[in-house]
Amino acid sequence: MSGNRPIPLYLFAKAPVPGEVKTRMYPRMDAAGCARLAATMLTHSVENLHRHWPGKLVLTVSPHAQFEVFRSLRSSVDMDLEVQIEGDLGSRMMHVLKRGVKESGYSAVMGCDIPHLPGETLENAYELLTTRGNVIGPATDGGFYFLGVNQENERIFRDVRWGESTVLSRVRANFSECGLALASCAESRDIDTWDDLCWLAETDARYREFTGP
Repeated sequence: MSGNRPIPLYLFAKAPVPGEVKTRMYPRMDAAGCARLAATMLTHSVENLHRHWPGKLVLTVSPHAQFEVFRSLRSSVDMDLEVQIEGDLGSRMMHVLKRGVKESGYSAVMGCDIPHLPGETLENAYELLTTRGNVIGPATDGGFYFLGVNQENERIFRDVRWGESTVLSRVRANFSECGLALASCAESRDIDTWDDLCWLAETDARYREFTGP
């Protein structure tokens, strides 16, 4: 680590407001249920990272930090809390990646759609980041759930169509075109759709209340 400062992982979270989160669960879940699911996944993600990420955890939220779930987590877990800048996902991620690299020499981002990620995968991602420089966590839907870097380069998000199945391949191509090596940790599944949630509930009893009998 640069200057012996802990490597930050910026966990991106959207406020669990009914009608604004987990809308791909419709119509199997209503807006209130989707908001409750989002809050649960956020809580479990924070707890998982707090246990297994060896560096610094920063909860990076939208649209503001005054929601009760954000403040409650901040009071119970040793982490920073900050608000995302405006812009598309790539701009928001690049903003914190740049800052993390400047402060510690490395920086990482992750979302709250993967609360089930094994601890050993997080620890391996940290090790790959510190030994290989850049690392990505592929998601089964064609995106990524984790990205860690050791330098600033805005071209890594060039021409990425966020939300589409080409995200992972485009980011990998951008790294290659920039002459940057990119290691991979284990592939895993984001929880975005009803089928994803049913899959998760089969292995994690905490989510069976959402899928019902």
